[in-house]
Amino acid sequence: MKLLLVEDSRSVVAFLEQILRREPDLELLPPVANGRDAVVAVQRWSPQLVLMDLVLPGGMDGVEAITEIMATAPCPIVVLSGQLETPGRDRTFESLRAGAVDVLAKPTVGGLEAVKEFRERLLRTVRVMAHARVVGRRRMSLRTPAVASPLPSQVAVVPEPKPCSLLAIGGSTGAPPLVFELLKALPAPAPFPVVVAQHIVRGFEPGFARWLGGTGHRTMVAQGGEWLEPGVVYVSPADRDLVVRGGKLQTQHSRGVAVPSVDVLFESVAGFFGSRAVGLLLTGMGEDGARGLLTMRQTGALTVAQDGASCVVDGMPGAARAMGAATQTLTPAEMSALMAALGRAPPSPSGRGPG
Repeated sequence: MKLLLVEDSRSVVAFLEQILRREPDLELLPPVANGRDAVVAVQRWSPQLVLMDLVLPGGMDGVEAITEIMATAPCPIVVLSGQLETPGRDRTFESLRAGAVDVLAKPTVGGLEAVKEFRERLLRTVRVMAHARVVGRRRMSLRTPAVASPLPSQVAVVPEPKPCSLLAIGGSTGAPPLVFELLKALPAPAPFPVVVAQHIVRGFEPGFARWLGGTGHRTMVAQGGEWLEPGVVYVSPADRDLVVRGGKLQTQHSRGVAVPSVDVLFESVAGFFGSRAVGLLLTGMGEDGARGLLTMRQTGALTVAQDGASCVVDGMPGAARAMGAATQTLTPAEMSALMAALGRAPPSPSGRGPG
């Protein structure tokens, strides 16, 4: 597997090479230190995966380089970000919207255990993301929607939905740009609350929530204890599960591997809102959310799984489809149409307990 590093810090390059050169199945191409050289290198060598910093010299930053690569020689790109505590972290999410498939936080100061944890996460990401589905895109402004155009499909026509009391969205790898586009399609303020459980690097969720605010909706990271309010988008914290209890949001220590757990959120939504809820399960690795979506369907909710052809990784939605958890399998364009229809529908009664 040919792998290209795009990083201007020699110490970071040396650290990454020390990890990656030990793997016999990885072939490291000569590293490059700026965005323009990255575009040329991808066109020349056709790597199976690119690891790219966003802050690059030479007049073309990482987001601009990703945009150009996806227009000329698309390939899987994983962003290496160290911008947890700066305004630049919002740029991380623009990189996903431009076409990057995932984000890895650069290791901070830590001992051997931290290095070991980063090494395992890096190698796991490299091997999975090298096979991620990418879609070439014409050159575009970052204000232009960057979600892949839907492929022809035989899925059902989106029905006019019944009134909704809560929209629950779950996703992982590849989902953030689709969440952004779906919220853009949902009229603001929405007549119901929206809760998002997104697998994300710890520390990135404030930037994620702020970035989603660019859709026109009021967004916030849930801390626990908030009453659910129509028109507000609540983002789950990265290191805890988010649940609905008695019309309020609560956080709890995770009981599973995937954090925040989409299953846990969906099951709690099913228990309180029942048929008055809508659940969307988007692209991502693993099976998190499939069981919870099935629980929502069993209580009468409208449940939607993303179609496999448009997924970066068809793990979570694929598992949901396999177990019959989805009442609808929809493309991104069809999900956007559903969002518009939900926003037009009269608000559902806010009663207590499953409907």
